[in-house]
Amino acid sequence: MSDTMGTVARAMSVLTFMAESKDLVGVKDIAVALDLPMSSSHRLLELLQEAGFVDKDKERRRYRIGMEFVRLANLVSQRTSYAAAIQPVLDRITKETGETTMYCEYIPSKRTVMYAAKSDSPQPLRFRINLFQEVPVEWGASGCAILAFLPPDIQAEIQAAGRLSPVTKKRMFKATFFERIKTIRRHGYATSEGEKLADSCGVAVPVMFGADQAAASITLTVPKVRFVRSQLPDYVALLKREAELIAKGPLQRRNPSSKEKSK
Repeated sequence: MSDTMGTVARAMSVLTFMAESKDLVGVKDIAVALDLPMSSSHRLLELLQEAGFVDKDKERRRYRIGMEFVRLANLVSQRTSYAAAIQPVLDRITKETGETTMYCEYIPSKRTVMYAAKSDSPQPLRFRINLFQEVPVEWGASGCAILAFLPPDIQAEIQAAGRLSPVTKKRMFKATFFERIKTIRRHGYATSEGEKLADSCGVAVPVMFGADQAAASITLTVPKVRFVRSQLPDYVALLKREAELIAKGPLQRRNPSSKEKSK
């Protein structure tokens, strides 16, 4: 029992050290910081990697905090003040656009996403969105906005799985998959048309909880007949602004300032 508890305590120390580090860390960094043998440091990192709590950069042979750790931290935050804080953000976007707004979370262990919160459009023609139902991360704007900021080896694994679109039942070509990721990373948002919901258009931006990690996204879902492409820049600007507020954490979120309201 004492040996097991010692392993758990050391694993928590590794996660704490990595969470507080400003850059990726190596086996030696962990060993020195925690006064551990190199073999123990390596074994702890491997255990945490298997559980999804850390990710390995295979080219640099260094480690970063994993998406499962980010997801759980996000869930803990939701259990306190997070859920109460996110809903006004979604309601604010829906009020301004008249369209359904959703908060989407990534589930690392299954390479899927799910909608964890929403604000329904007040218009008669709108989509019925079910919360907490998992769908592939690579289909739809909400998932792709997250996918584009996952580690490259995870992206490659998801592409190789070749999962079908929930609507068209077709696979995405490899070249299309990676070109889409490049485009999303370059512009900072994702769009889709009828990939998870027939006759729908989606616009999503990542919620960045780290320097280059997205564990969530916020999305506008608009009926195709009501989507006006010239409004896309305004949608994106609004979503990006609100995503930045979400990423700052519940205690730092606020309503738009008078300056923002006047824009």
